[in-house]
Amino acid sequence: MGGSTPKRRVNSRAKGARGELELAHALTAAGFPASRGQQHKGGENSPDVVCEALRAFHIEAKLTATCKIHSPAQLALWDAQAQRDAGQFRTPLVIHRWNGNKIWWVRVLKPGWPAVWLTLPEFLTSTHIWEPV
Repeated sequence: MGGSTPKRRVNSRAKGARGELELAHALTAAGFPASRGQQHKGGENSPDVVCEALRAFHIEAKLTATCKIHSPAQLALWDAQAQRDAGQFRTPLVIHRWNGNKIWWVRVLKPGWPAVWLTLPEFLTSTHIWEPV
């Protein structure tokens, strides 16, 4: 009877959908109209967020409780998923935000280049650099 309350279980599917929707809204607000990808196509190879202006990219949205930018194990999993699902004609992106942070961070995984983190506004003003050749 220590007075501690049990942790609420997080519905990861609902949290993922919420993150995808929040990212779609952030892109739209920045002038890049977007929507959740799964609601339109479904399937493993469907991007989390669909944005016609960013069709050269495959977007994986990641909303977490804590920052994972410095977690090599987590990044390896996310990078592998984004690279697998992007196919050979799109540049994979992992776009990450965590609770308490309003900034979306974009991890660009352009083949032949080192992975790089940019804020969403930085990425959106430099998309031409990251498009596949």
